[in-house]
Amino acid sequence: MGRAGQAAQGRRQKAVPKIIPVESIRGAAAICLAWVLFGLVHSLLSREWAKRRAERLLGPAFLAGLYRPLYAVLSAAMILWLWLFSARLPGDIVFFWLPDFLYIVPFLGKFAGGALIAASFLQISFAEFTGAGPLLRLLRGDLKDLPPTPPDALPMSHGDEPLAAAGVYLWVRHPLNTAAFLWIWAQPAYTLYNLTFAACLTVYILIGNRFEERDLVRRYGPGYERYRLAVPAFFGGLRGLGGRSGKLRAPPG
Repeated sequence: MGRAGQAAQGRRQKAVPKIIPVESIRGAAAICLAWVLFGLVHSLLSREWAKRRAERLLGPAFLAGLYRPLYAVLSAAMILWLWLFSARLPGDIVFFWLPDFLYIVPFLGKFAGGALIAASFLQISFAEFTGAGPLLRLLRGDLKDLPPTPPDALPMSHGDEPLAAAGVYLWVRHPLNTAAFLWIWAQPAYTLYNLTFAACLTVYILIGNRFEERDLVRRYGPGYERYRLAVPAFFGGLRGLGGRSGKLRAPPG
């Protein structure tokens, strides 16, 4: 066994302390608090009242053209900050290393998550999701005379974007969230900090999904209700794809 292998084996055989040090507890708590901060900012900006307030203050063109790209950039920056913040905290503890013969499994999980993201954007618009599409329309002047959002409509509802219910969206309703689960939980080693990070992300997705589902029902009406009854949220079997497709094609009764 080479020096690198001996060092890795030594790290894996290091016993987990019977009592978690105070420094490690503080680090895990700091990760949780950072996620609470992210959740508050991200959730507040995604709420309908925040979008309507932005529209009243800055105009319909700002809401339709700049709100989404600014929201996407801020979200990405905060996620990157969360990851760097967690990675640099001292006092992390390794609870469990995967055996050598399973070491490829987390990388396969991350590859599957990446493939799922790519498959998702075959069905939905990457430009609309990231805000590049609205920004381009704003720069072209297409939104100059846009009227305010009616009181009974959702702000930024993208009414011309159909409900995605084919491809990977026939397997699960929220494949991007499924990809996040695969990516964050597939690790070669499980530590106090990466488990805390993964648990916080999971809780945030589950809570946020409840609000997202409510907005999707408002946006797409009975069509989304049928879709929700036919297709599972995050994980589904491949054997039922034909049945789900048939349920969605059948006339409402």
